[in-house]
Amino acid sequence: MAQRELVVFLHGLGTGPSSWASQLASLPPGFAGFVPPIAGLDAGDPTPFTLRRATARLLDELDARGAARVHLCGLSLGAMVATQLAIDHPERVASLVLSGGQVHPPRALMALQSVLLRVLPERIVAPDGTGKERVIAVSREIAGTDFRDRLAAITAPTLVLCGARDVANLRGARALAAGIPNARLHLVTGGGHELNTDKPAEFTGQLLAFLASVGPSLHGDEGGDHPIGP
Repeated sequence: MAQRELVVFLHGLGTGPSSWASQLASLPPGFAGFVPPIAGLDAGDPTPFTLRRATARLLDELDARGAARVHLCGLSLGAMVATQLAIDHPERVASLVLSGGQVHPPRALMALQSVLLRVLPERIVAPDGTGKERVIAVSREIAGTDFRDRLAAITAPTLVLCGARDVANLRGARALAAGIPNARLHLVTGGGHELNTDKPAEFTGQLLAFLASVGPSLHGDEGGDHPIGP
């Protein structure tokens, strides 16, 4: 049996590995899915979240699985982790799908988000159990991110996705597509921020068409399970 190419799905803040169920179930022969937790988001993990720490942990996970080069697909915070890894270790990334990501979050937007996070109840801010204070700390880390001068270091074929209704992230999507060499931008009509669950059929269709253009044949006879989690 030929070795399958690994597609690594990185979830957003407030969601988890299960949010990728539709995409995992749709992966064609020739590909296997892996949905690792993002370091620093688990309420039981005392280590604070940083993009560098999250990418280092992800590399450790990939090394443990003998995955030298993978396809990355990230949503929101997961897209930022994927971007960081693709900048720092371009040799490890076969392709890149970024949905609802940011390059340099607008200060006004992040200030408003900070205020909202403080006043909203924990059940709304952190429905997955991450914890309100941790979500606020992650938001602070994201606010300080600036990829603008480093996007040209990304060498992987890249698809940038964004929901047309995800107004807060449209600017970031366009900046990613403009800054990453040969990246392609696709806006999903009627789509919100969490495209993988909001518009799963269109998201999956875009993902599979993209993988078909950069990966092995989708008509091979390799099969197998699509694992979720570590």
